[in-house]
Amino acid sequence: MRHQQQYILGSLALLSTILLFVGGPGPDSLRSFRYVWGVGHLFCFALWAYLYANWRSNQSFNRQIIEVVVLAFFIGGVTELIQSGIGREATWQDLGNDLVGALLGVVFFAGARKSAPDWQLKFLQIPVLLMALWSLFPVGKVIIDDAIAWQQFPLLSGFETTLEASRWSGSAKRDISHDHSFAGKSSLQIELTTQRYSGIGLKEFPENWGGYSAVSLQVFNPDQAPLQLHFRIHDQFHRHNDNAYTDRFNASFKLKPGWNHLRVSLDDVANAPKKRSLDLTRIAGMGVFVGKIDQPRTIYLDDVKLLP
Repeated sequence: MRHQQQYILGSLALLSTILLFVGGPGPDSLRSFRYVWGVGHLFCFALWAYLYANWRSNQSFNRQIIEVVVLAFFIGGVTELIQSGIGREATWQDLGNDLVGALLGVVFFAGARKSAPDWQLKFLQIPVLLMALWSLFPVGKVIIDDAIAWQQFPLLSGFETTLEASRWSGSAKRDISHDHSFAGKSSLQIELTTQRYSGIGLKEFPENWGGYSAVSLQVFNPDQAPLQLHFRIHDQFHRHNDNAYTDRFNASFKLKPGWNHLRVSLDDVANAPKKRSLDLTRIAGMGVFVGKIDQPRTIYLDDVKLLP
């Protein structure tokens, strides 16, 4: 039985080695998948360290820890260098996960841990566990928000949960606010700067908008002065056309003081690219931004949704 277990774990270790360099999520993959894949280093190195510690079972627990840390740092560094050379991203976070994973494999699962004094084991296990949880916490938040996003659809963002702000990215600072709301109790406060094209974009959402007639959003302008707001939508094929301005949907709206009810026909979106039809079943992003403004402005975004 033990021999069979070692065979299975060895096969998983080999598979995890291959997956470090082959396969994985793309830029349009589900966010949860991207994040889970990102912490794969943690589990991969935990498995390697466990197998290595079993192989070095004749060594003391302290010796195993030293060897595993040195090897994890070396192998993790080489892995990141190779990944950077084959078009994958090399990050310090991955290297950190390598080290934490390796320590997990030894201090929680290696047989030699049983020979260590109880105080020493707890002294090692507690910080390693906390570091592992620190790495996994963002993954848990993303999984929860992705589940909320799919349950809310065709509402794209109502901003009633603090997690929803993570679906948006961009140069403008943004945060959930209770100062103004169109539906519910919250909206997204967006602090626009004098930087050209200051704004935000929706990046994480169900991609299939087929069967809907329009996208609507509510924007609150708290100032008496109007504001010209630009709006864009693009699909997954847009990047293959060099992200050209004429290969996406572009519009602009003049925001009056108070709430502005913006609505865009998805037929217009589909017909916007100059040389093709925009694929409504593979929407990749939507953004709101300003051109060049003389002073910082604040707006509030709420109730972003598709209409039947």
